[in-house]
Amino acid sequence: MRKINYRITVNITQKTMKLGFRAKMPDEMQGKRIRVQAVFTQRQVERRFPMEVVIEEGEVGDQIRADAEILLPYVFYSPPRHKVNVIFTLWCGTEEICLDDQPFPVQKELFARAEIVRKRNLFKFGLCSLGLPFLLVRDYFKEDKNFIKAAKRANDTVYRISGYNYSARQQNTDYFAARYRKYIAKNKVNPNQILFLSEREPEKNGNLMLVKRWFEENEPEVEITTFINTKTVDQLRKKELRDCAFKCATSAVIILEDFYPQLHSIQKRSETKIVQLWHACGAFKTFGLTRMGKQGGAPQTSMNHRNYDLVPVSSDTVRDIYAEAFGISGSKVQALGVPRTDLLFDWDYEEKKREELYGKYPILKENRVILFAPTFRGDGNKDAYYPLEAFDVNHFMERQPEDTVLILKNHPFVKQKFTVDAQWQDRVLDLSGEEHINDLMLISNLLITDYSSSVFEAAILELPMLFYAFDEKEYMDSRDFYFDYSQFTPGPVVTDFEALCEESAAMLQNIVSANEQADLKKFRETFLNTVDGCSTERICRKIKTNYINI
Repeated sequence: MRKINYRITVNITQKTMKLGFRAKMPDEMQGKRIRVQAVFTQRQVERRFPMEVVIEEGEVGDQIRADAEILLPYVFYSPPRHKVNVIFTLWCGTEEICLDDQPFPVQKELFARAEIVRKRNLFKFGLCSLGLPFLLVRDYFKEDKNFIKAAKRANDTVYRISGYNYSARQQNTDYFAARYRKYIAKNKVNPNQILFLSEREPEKNGNLMLVKRWFEENEPEVEITTFINTKTVDQLRKKELRDCAFKCATSAVIILEDFYPQLHSIQKRSETKIVQLWHACGAFKTFGLTRMGKQGGAPQTSMNHRNYDLVPVSSDTVRDIYAEAFGISGSKVQALGVPRTDLLFDWDYEEKKREELYGKYPILKENRVILFAPTFRGDGNKDAYYPLEAFDVNHFMERQPEDTVLILKNHPFVKQKFTVDAQWQDRVLDLSGEEHINDLMLISNLLITDYSSSVFEAAILELPMLFYAFDEKEYMDSRDFYFDYSQFTPGPVVTDFEALCEESAAMLQNIVSANEQADLKKFRETFLNTVDGCSTERICRKIKTNYINI
C-alpha cells in the first residue's frame, strides 16, 4: 500500500496534550478497520496511545480523523529521563501503513508526575462523613443517576481529601502495598524463585498450570511458590495479604495469566520480573488500556498492566495491540506462542479425550455435532447475560439434519439456561460449566459463535465456523474490535436467525467453499504463526535464561 501524507495538530495546556491527526483515505483502505496510535518514545521505552478514529465522508473523498486528549504525566510508567519524541502509526486491518516519519519532540519535564502522599486526617474524614449525603446526591446526578458509580465517585473524593475511604477493596490494596514496601526493605530477592499468582482457580491445562508443570518436571532447582486464592482483594484477610505481599517481594519472577489488581498498586523492585501469559489467544475484542475512557474502561491515571516485563503472544501481528492494551513497550511483547494451545497438537491427548467424551455422552459418536458457544453481553461477571430469545433451540433443531446433536456452551459468566422441549432432550446437551470448550471442539463438526476468542483454537483445529452476529452494531458500540468484523471472521457471518438455521444445515453437509477454506488458512497464518505445539517449552526456556539465576 502506498504511503499517505497526513497533518497533525498539537496543543499542550497544563501537561494535557490534545492531538489531532488528519489524512485523506486512499481508495484501497475504504471499508476497512482503521486504527491510529500516537507513539511516545524515549530511547528503548515506548508507549502506544490509542486515538479515537472517525471516518468523515466528503465530496472529494473520505478523511481519516483521529483525536486524543492525553495526560502527559501518566503516559509512561515511570517519568522519562531522556528526551521524548512522538510519532504516529496507522493500521488498516492487520497492515501497518507507512507514514512519512515526522517525529516531534516533547519536553520531558511535562511528563513529571507529582508524588501523591496520602496523609491520613481523621478530622477531615469526619467532616467528609458528615457531608457524605451531599456528595452522594451530587454524584448521583453527575453519573446519570447511577448509584453504584456515584458511590464510587464519592468514595474517591473522600479518599483524596482525607486519606481514608469506605472501600474494603481500596483499604486492602493500600495494606498490601504498605506490606510490600516493608518486605522489600528488609528482604532480598530469591534469585531462583518463581511465584504463580492468580485470584481464580486455574484450569488444569491452562497457561499458568502448564508453565508451572514444565518447571516442576524439567527444572528441579527452580523454587516454585504459589498464591492462588479465589477471593477478591476486598475479601482477603490481613494474613493472606501479608503472605501474598511477602511472596511478591521475594520472588525473582511473578507469573500471571489474568489481571491481578493489587499487583499494580506497587512500585515493584527491579530485580523482580512479571510475566503475563494472558488467558486469551490472539486479539479480537478491545481490552485493557485500549478501552481507556470507554464504558468499563480504566482512566488514563491507571497503572493497571503497566509493570509487565514479558508478554508472550500468538503472532507478530498482535504485538502492537498487546503493547497498546498493556501500556508497555513493544519489545516486551514477544511472539512465543500460547501454552494452552500445545494440547491441540498432541494427538495422543486428543484421541484420549475423544474417547472419554464419547464414553460420557454416547450420542455424540454417531452423529454430526454443532457446538454453539456465544460470548456474554454486559460489562462483566456480575451482570453477564445472553439474550436467549435470539437463539430458539427448538426451532433451530427442527431445521437441522436428523442426525444432528447440538451442544450448548454458554460463557462461564452466564447463568441462564436455554429452554429445550422434551422432543429434543436426547439431542441437545447443555454442557455449560461441564467440559472445556477446547475439548468439545475435538468432537464437533461445526462451531457457531459470535465474538468469542474461541475462534483462534477452532482455527488451529481447522474446525468450520459460522458467526451469528445479530447485534453486531450494539456489541461494537459497547466493546469495539481491533479489526473489521466481517473481514476478521474465518467463516460466514449471518445476522438473522433463519439465515443461521439455513447456513448451519448447509455447512453440516460439508458445503464449505474453497474461499472459506482459504480464509481459514490465512487466518491461521496471520494470528497463529508461532503456535506449533511447543509454546510452553519456548516460553519457559525464555524465562529461565533471562530471569532465573541458578
